[in-house]
Order: sequence, then C-alpha cells, then structure tokens
Amino acid sequence: MIPKTYRQWFTLFFIPIFPMSGAQKIMQCSACGAQFKTTAEQLRSRVTAADAQQTQQAIAMYNSMRASPGNSITLNQLMMLYASLKEYGQAVSAAVAFPQALQASEQCMTTLGRVYLAENRFAEALQWFDAAIARNPQLGEAQYYKAVTHMLTAPPDLQSAISAARAARNAGYPQADVLLRQAEEKARA
Repeated sequence: MIPKTYRQWFTLFFIPIFPMSGAQKIMQCSACGAQFKTTAEQLRSRVTAADAQQTQQAIAMYNSMRASPGNSITLNQLMMLYASLKEYGQAVSAAVAFPQALQASEQCMTTLGRVYLAENRFAEALQWFDAAIARNPQLGEAQYYKAVTHMLTAPPDLQSAISAARAARNAGYPQADVLLRQAEEKARA
C-alpha cells in the first residue's frame, strides 16, 4: 500500500484550472491500483479484525465438527477457511481429525488436495485428487487441479497433465481449455 494525496479540480476541456477541494489522503494498492480513503493504520486494524473474525468462525466450525464428525459440508468449509487464512497445517489437521467426513465426500478430498497443492506437496495432492476421481470420474475440479499439479511437478508430467485437463474440459470445468492449451504447448516445445 502506498500513501497518496489527491484533490478535485475544476477542469475546462480536461485541463485543470483551480482546485475545488483540499488535499485528501488515500492508500493505493501497488499491485492492483485500488484506492482506499483511509490510513494505513486503519487498513491494518480492519484486516486484523477480519482475520480475528475468520479465526473465531473457524473455531466455531471446528467445534461444530466435534458435535457432528461426519458432516462433510462443514469440514469442506473449514478447510477452505483455513486455506484462505493460509493456515494449511490447520486444514490438514482438521481433515485428519475428521476422517469420516473426509472419506464421505469427493469435494472434501479435492479441497484437501488443493491444500496440499498450495503447500507444494505434490505427491499428497495427487493422492487426494486421485481418490476423489476414483469415486467420481466426472469431478472436473479434481481433474483440473490434478492437471495443474502434474504441470508443477519437477520435471512436469505433461502427458498426465494433458489427460487430466481433457477430463476436466469434458466435465465442463471453467478454464480447463486454457490449461489444456498450455499443457499441449509445453509438450510440443
């Protein structure tokens, strides 16, 4: 975030003539250019408050899972929440703590695979994508992220990535065509 000041100007044919307001302080994101009419300290406190709220939400979900350990919907939401907080270890721990919910849902398996992928633990990610696909071969999300994982491994397994990207495309997963083209271009190069 970059602090900036601005003021509104009276313009004549897009030429600024005289200021119409006093200088106002804003913060601008250096990555996306978004502007916020607030100070850096206020932004930090808002982010901290949002993180605290998400942490409390995660605690509530975890306690809910204790009461209903087979609830795969809540487990999936909990893992996604931990992943959004970049608490990947917590997401994995939740999956391990509630195996009944994990094994009952291909979506939970896919989400766990995505958590491992975010940690660059490719072997574990592929294991969970394969488990989800074994139960539901038409699960486009698992196929897509399986293709991504094959492309990110060193060295990349481009033929497996192409195969998984084709399966994701056939399942109608968004962006699968783009991924398939990328994998095919890399294979040709």
